[in-house]
Amino acid sequence: MGKTGQLTYAPQAKHMLQLWHLAWPLIISNISVPLLGLVDAAIMGHLDEASYLGAVALGGALLTFIYWAFGFLRMGTVGLTAQAHGAGNNPRLMQLLLMPGAFALAIGVAIMALQNWLIPLGVSLMGASTEVSALAQEYLTIRIYSAPAVLITYVCLGWLLGRQDSRSPLVLLVVTNVSNIGFNLLFVIGFDMTSAGVAWGSLLADYCGLMLALFLVWRHVPALNQTFHLDWDAFAPLANQLMRLNSYLFVRTLMLLFAFAFITSQSARMGDSVLAANTLLLQYVTLLAYALDGFAFAIEAACGEALGARKRRRFYQLCNAAAIYSLIVSAVATVLFWLLSDVFINMLTTIESVRDIASDHAVWVMWVPIISVWSYLCDGIFVGAAQAQAMFYSVLASLITLLPLWYLLEPWGNSGLWWAFLGFCGVRALASLAGYLWLSYKQAWFINT
Repeated sequence: MGKTGQLTYAPQAKHMLQLWHLAWPLIISNISVPLLGLVDAAIMGHLDEASYLGAVALGGALLTFIYWAFGFLRMGTVGLTAQAHGAGNNPRLMQLLLMPGAFALAIGVAIMALQNWLIPLGVSLMGASTEVSALAQEYLTIRIYSAPAVLITYVCLGWLLGRQDSRSPLVLLVVTNVSNIGFNLLFVIGFDMTSAGVAWGSLLADYCGLMLALFLVWRHVPALNQTFHLDWDAFAPLANQLMRLNSYLFVRTLMLLFAFAFITSQSARMGDSVLAANTLLLQYVTLLAYALDGFAFAIEAACGEALGARKRRRFYQLCNAAAIYSLIVSAVATVLFWLLSDVFINMLTTIESVRDIASDHAVWVMWVPIISVWSYLCDGIFVGAAQAQAMFYSVLASLITLLPLWYLLEPWGNSGLWWAFLGFCGVRALASLAGYLWLSYKQAWFINT
């Protein structure tokens, strides 16, 4: 990537090593997130009814939609923080911690206040069976109280990563998710609860994660030699920049989450067994996403720092190094799922009807890594460079593709749904790559740094 054919932009060993040092903690910490989902799916999948697994899938999808709609709290923070770190601007680093943090707290409180409207509306739109809908609503009325903890933790993660600290996110996410697994096992197996037990376990783990995130951030503050206050002279321009950047990220994330919620909703309309089977297959897609995001998050921090320091050659070398790593990971992921898909499915559920449906459609999931790799990589570059418009347009193009594709392929049932999903992934990847090449041709990365 970068200027094709110019060897000066070929990554050197030091760039590969820099990205690896940033990426390996992020890969481990990221994989711990979907592993939590896998454990939840396995716990629910071994209960007597598929409705419990469907309820956790439905409730989890809606909660992800609500929380990740505000994923800009991490993405908007990491790119600007990395650039401020590269430029050695400590006052701005403090502002980029306090302002998004206050915003996250306000949003979290608002989500809890609106739960009586948000939860029934979301559950009704998913179109699941009466039993699954009731269980999902019970799950959500518990988990919704984690909103402030989750959103403030997003800010802390983005700020730590922008500071080139990938070890703290490793500690934070691994501790949070391992404790989540422990709490879930305690409530479901120890206290003989079902989907509500998973909700209580996740709620407790989210607040444990918040306390740890605040501690990890506090450890960085003395090195900045700054006090906790806002420079009001710099407040307006920074607030405007954050609003401009985050508005694109907000809408982009809503569209992306709508696409995955749409897949879950259409699965639910085909029956509880199809919903459960597709949930298991999407767990692998999620596992892949978090593995690839390890390098995407690393390039967010690394290229943001390079742009802040105005090192053009280093920026392209880091992008190309991340491309090499991402292609290797996607190829390995495709081969592994091809070889081990039956093991993966059988490990997660003992319900025969769910196993059969998942095995019949596993072939679609096998191709997701190769098709999607450029979208993950380019999103990381766009975040680090604070180029949110490119991310917005890539997801818009893919969403415009998904809906008519499903309309045409609906007669094919679940196979048609997976075809539509692959089309969504492919268009998003191509649009992301086109955006990267266009911004490189225009040298637009360096205009605002």
